[in-house]
Amino acid sequence: MREPVGVAVIGAAAALLVAVAAVGPRRLRPRAVDALLAVAGAGLGLGGLLLLEDVGLPSWVAAPLVLAVLTPLHVRALLAGDGPLRV
Repeated sequence: MREPVGVAVIGAAAALLVAVAAVGPRRLRPRAVDALLAVAGAGLGLGGLLLLEDVGLPSWVAAPLVLAVLTPLHVRALLAGDGPLRV
């Protein structure tokens, strides 16, 4: 039962991530973009954990938190200045 939910959460988070990375920087405030990217990153972490068996409490705390922090940084590095995906 957890696998379909995990896949759905990953799909929704990935869709949010792509949408925000594609149009967010041009239409939203930078803080809103970062917040939405953090939500998408945390969703990816939670969805991934739902696909695993026997996950401990530290993983449920650390994975979403780390991905919520790193996802906006990663997207900003790719799309900033002379980054490889600057549009």
